[in-house]
Amino acid sequence: MQLNIEQLRNETPGTQSVIHFNNAGCSLPTKETIDVITEYLQIEAVIGGYELKEKYQSILDQFYKEAAQLINASEEEIALTANASDSFNKAIYAIPFQEGDIVLASEVEYGNSYLNFLKLKEEKGIEIQIIPSDEHGNVLLGKLEAMISPQVKLIAITHIPTNSGLITDAESIGAIAKKHNILYILDACQSVGHIPVDVEKIQCDFLTATSRKYLRGPRGLGFLYVKKEVLKKLKPMSLDMVTAHWENADSYQLDLNIKMFEQWEKPYALVLGFSKAIAYLNQLGIENTWKRIQELSSYLRDNLKKIEGVTVRDIGTNQCGIVTFNIGDIPPEDVVKALLQNKINTSVSARFSTVLDMDKRGLSAVNRASLQYYNTKEEIDVFVEFIKIAATQIPEYQ
Repeated sequence: MQLNIEQLRNETPGTQSVIHFNNAGCSLPTKETIDVITEYLQIEAVIGGYELKEKYQSILDQFYKEAAQLINASEEEIALTANASDSFNKAIYAIPFQEGDIVLASEVEYGNSYLNFLKLKEEKGIEIQIIPSDEHGNVLLGKLEAMISPQVKLIAITHIPTNSGLITDAESIGAIAKKHNILYILDACQSVGHIPVDVEKIQCDFLTATSRKYLRGPRGLGFLYVKKEVLKKLKPMSLDMVTAHWENADSYQLDLNIKMFEQWEKPYALVLGFSKAIAYLNQLGIENTWKRIQELSSYLRDNLKKIEGVTVRDIGTNQCGIVTFNIGDIPPEDVVKALLQNKINTSVSARFSTVLDMDKRGLSAVNRASLQYYNTKEEIDVFVEFIKIAATQIPEYQ
């Protein structure tokens, strides 16, 4: 399928007012997504929240079908959550860790993930071991397999880190986890909606995703995938009346299904928007949108590398739509502010979000331009010209 870029941009109001290269932070929604949210809220205000939810139940349930289709899962393996971090926390705290259990984590782990491993180390006595990477940032699969022992309880991998163009080889890691019957969680916060993600091929037991990034949905939602066979091994960190049944003063019954990771109360207007956003992507085809993102990000990297004083910071043999760089000694925050004044949206990835990787590479912060399929080469040309001008200011910062 050939994407009609003009149509896609017409369906995305924000593209008419800004050059949006902050899609790894929060992508621009379609008018269709915006409309379905506002329409629901308007009707809810007139007829009542409980009443409208009952009328819309079958439509709301479409969310699970769309999310499952996108990652090649079943609807019974998808839980609606508040965000990707919420998904990740619910998953790892449901694993019955014991003192001495080992978590194998990658060097590019996101701050939320690693902080909670440190908390589990403090509270449960688990051990965290870091899987080495090669000079390009790729996980050394042989080293990973050599680290496997009876004490290893979980392999935790960030699919696409927040601070570089790296795409981790999630499938090869999944094959190792499967071979040794070890639980495997994939932080797919930046990859779902960005690149093709197939949980059957990856063989992960858990996968976490967010709405606001490459899926182009509203803020405040995400989802958690849990393989059916794993559910019976888990103990949720908290209970809700969705699947926990209060029997009497001293007992309750828990249904060991995916709903144990959900809350009864949900922002239903946003759920409709999230569902609509995923359906939009499913219709376009992730293979098609990913091809477009690859073309744009390669074009941007190639042009940035030609600018004297600019250092592209991306790692990985396989790279994605996140492009990171520094302009000499110019503070990344200053670059972001200057771009914003010219209606170009970008962001900064700071050390605190990926401490292990940033320290390994001696970085405190990088500029991040993250591309979406609705972006254009013309927008990139405007951006690159601005960076060229910024690079001439390097002497002022030395």
